[in-house]
Amino acid sequence: MHRESVCGLDIGASNVRALIGNAEGNILGFGQVPTKGFSKSVVSNLGLLSDAIEASVMKAEEMAKARVRKVITNVSGVHIRTFQSRGSVHISDRPSEITKDDIKRCIESAKVIAMSLDREAVHLVPVRFFIDDKMEINDPLGLFGSKLDADLNIITSLVTVLQNITKAVNLAGYEVDELVVSGAGTAQAVFEEEELMDGAVLIDAGKEITEAAMFLDGKIMDSFNFPFGGDDLTQILQDNLKIFFDEAEEMKVKYGLAAKNEITNLLLPKVETVLEDMHKKLESFLKNKKSLPRVIVVGGVARMDGFIETVEKVFRMPVTMGSLKSGGKISDITFACSLGLMKYGAKKIIAARSGSTAPEPMGFAGRLATKIKSIISEYF
Repeated sequence: MHRESVCGLDIGASNVRALIGNAEGNILGFGQVPTKGFSKSVVSNLGLLSDAIEASVMKAEEMAKARVRKVITNVSGVHIRTFQSRGSVHISDRPSEITKDDIKRCIESAKVIAMSLDREAVHLVPVRFFIDDKMEINDPLGLFGSKLDADLNIITSLVTVLQNITKAVNLAGYEVDELVVSGAGTAQAVFEEEELMDGAVLIDAGKEITEAAMFLDGKIMDSFNFPFGGDDLTQILQDNLKIFFDEAEEMKVKYGLAAKNEITNLLLPKVETVLEDMHKKLESFLKNKKSLPRVIVVGGVARMDGFIETVEKVFRMPVTMGSLKSGGKISDITFACSLGLMKYGAKKIIAARSGSTAPEPMGFAGRLATKIKSIISEYF
């Protein structure tokens, strides 16, 4: 029995994947089952989804020979939105040492923005701090000043989406410890920490949606979701060739985007259009870096022949197919998100052992129980 086991739960369009590891980040067990009751990144049937979650986690528990009570799970979809805000706090009339509580108060003040009541923060990401309106710094802890300001990126989700995912997990017999944007979880498994610090972009082209996430200084800076996935390409072939969906799927996989034939001519324009829209949203991030960020693609569409070359053509920069970093006994890239969520939880356990709170690598905001409780912990 592993007393400090952590479970990463990836609720995806095709499969629900659970991965259990220990505090050192070693994989103990994993399991996957086909997704039911979940479409377009929202819960469509609580009973079916909770059954799938329970079956997936139980498979992982059986392999790990360990039981888990809590899971760290993901949220994604076109409902994800990012807001910018600035917070400010007075520290003292005379310059005083800036403490963790000062930073927390400053971030909390930035969180109070004109955001609709149907939204809740998933990630609170401090972009920069200012001391006494003059000095721009990355980490104010321990420095002296009378006033502290913070620019904050707030990545949000619809509250109902978070509540329904949490309820599905609860019905399966587990508790949601934390909710994390899918791209932030996957990044922990496919990037080195140095890459996330220097600048990185993750493109996850899946079955129903495509997500692009940007990272800098070890934090997720933004996440864009596009209502486009592999099923849309299959639908294009089905509609134009007047064939069954399964037949169209086989043709899509067989010919991809590289062959010079009718299939490519039908699919390539759609893929290029989506990538061009994505590049427009990412362009400022790509250009404002001293060096090119690392760009990694994952997902079912990414495995299509010619997809990486198409991304490179549109982005005009090198692109790499994602692979698991330190995956241990598992090499299947489809487990990237669940593995990354597990690694994130493992880091927190290690920090707790030393008597400190883990600095959140992705700027995590809070967790949902009966309501969302914000826990600011980027620096402490």
